[in-house]
Amino acid sequence: MATFKAHGERLNAMLITKILNHQGIKTRFLEPKDVGLIVTGTPNNAEVNPETYVNLKRIKLNKDERIIFPVFYGITPAAHIATFSRDGSDITGAILARGFNANLYENFTDVDAIFYSNPHIIDHPKPIKKMTYQEMRELSYAGFSVFHDEALIPAIQGEIPVNVKNTNAPEKTGTLIVPEEGFTAKKTITGIAGGKNFAALYLRKYMLNKGAGFTLQLMEIFNRHHVSYEHMPSGIDDLTVIFKKDVLNDQLIDVICNEIQTSLNPDQMQWIDDYAITMVVCEGMKDKLTLCASLLYPLGKKDISIQMINQGASQISIMIGTRRKDKETVIKTIYDNFIAED
Repeated sequence: MATFKAHGERLNAMLITKILNHQGIKTRFLEPKDVGLIVTGTPNNAEVNPETYVNLKRIKLNKDERIIFPVFYGITPAAHIATFSRDGSDITGAILARGFNANLYENFTDVDAIFYSNPHIIDHPKPIKKMTYQEMRELSYAGFSVFHDEALIPAIQGEIPVNVKNTNAPEKTGTLIVPEEGFTAKKTITGIAGGKNFAALYLRKYMLNKGAGFTLQLMEIFNRHHVSYEHMPSGIDDLTVIFKKDVLNDQLIDVICNEIQTSLNPDQMQWIDDYAITMVVCEGMKDKLTLCASLLYPLGKKDISIQMINQGASQISIMIGTRRKDKETVIKTIYDNFIAED
């Protein structure tokens, strides 16, 4: 199936190359096997092999020619085709930008820019002019889907600015994603994103903070079942483990909860299926001493029950856990209070 999906990309790139050459534009077709774009992993969720960047540096590019390159796939060490995950064209572009030491990676999509929030929730949200790699990563994790979050990794490694622009309006400036060094945040908030695809496991055990090994045993249970977790806010007697729902099913949840009950014997255990996370992101957040209180006050006035609030160690994001039905209201309220009037 991976080979079948990649074949369409390859044929399209070959066709565009012929058309441009026919129009008198000097164009060369290159594909992953030509440049040594080596990938590892599963056929439909490939990851770039570091050897790729060594191979790309050997490729000679002429200033008077254009290169057409099929995206979305690479070649395994066994010479088989493997595709990247969904929207893998972003990843291919970033890999080539790093490998060829580009000074800018322009990524074209179907919107004018990356917006402060989801246009399906906020009517005509403001565009973000400039943001950092880290801000984009945080927002992509929580629901921003304009730019593939994995595509940032090669750009970050090569310190290559990324310009997200509209294919149908290339004259517009779009959004520039840049390294953190030298960046100064000019807004209170850079962006707001949210997702409903979360669930949580609440565990309470008296004197939890005094006992050694509780969290280790819990992680060992998750590891045995190949379950990754997203966050783990905790108190002195309790902790909450937050998961993305797509890593679990009802049968696995029952098995894990039974093992936890047997091995750890918590005083209370509750599975919370109704969980949404809203992420508020800004590079200069650590200098805004009252931001948390300012965020929560208007939410409290709307009777929104806050299940969890967590400011990351990086101090560029605040995570707010709520019920799913409140996610859109949370985003609209924060946008109206901090961005619409900014």
